[in-house]
Amino acid sequence: MNKSGEKKSVLITGASGLLGKSIVKKFLKEGFQVFGHYYSRKPEEIEGCEWLYGDFSTLKGLRTFGEDYRELLNECNFLVNNYGPITYKDTENITSEDLIHDFHHNVIVSKEITDLLIGTGKLISVVNVGFEHAGISKAYKKVLPYAIAKNALLLLTLSYREVYPEISFEMVFPGSISGGEYISGSGIIQGKEMVSDQIFLLILKGGKQK
Repeated sequence: MNKSGEKKSVLITGASGLLGKSIVKKFLKEGFQVFGHYYSRKPEEIEGCEWLYGDFSTLKGLRTFGEDYRELLNECNFLVNNYGPITYKDTENITSEDLIHDFHHNVIVSKEITDLLIGTGKLISVVNVGFEHAGISKAYKKVLPYAIAKNALLLLTLSYREVYPEISFEMVFPGSISGGEYISGSGIIQGKEMVSDQIFLLILKGGKQK
């Protein structure tokens, strides 16, 4: 419960994937009201989550999501930006369209959803999901568009932390998720539950500071 006695609520984007479903389960277990965004596959097997459909592939789709669920989102105190597909392709074969795709899905989506919840005046804490090499200058052979996008998301996170000091902005940097398609160059494999726990603790930390 928050200070007013209302149940804490969280919006989790990209909630229908491997990591997303784990995050949903973690917050449900901790007693949160959970709004889970999905696009193609609604995880009917998870009870207690209120699933929100959204096509985030265009700005129009993003803004339609905000309009369709405005009343529900007005009650959200917390946000986990987990949505962000990856382009997995040899660097010599990437196109400008690949760069635009990953930047939109990882950065623009996070910005639009974050701005939407900032506008409610009730947002307390945000956690953006990055990847293990964000903030590190290095060459990439397979995931350059994704790496560019996640580094931009890190800059967005740091900048919003300065612009909105009343809101907690954090970022997690997971390696490869056990059972996922992407295998990082470092070979570090993390369990989805471990990453979910880390995200929850950062959300909780932000809530306690406010």
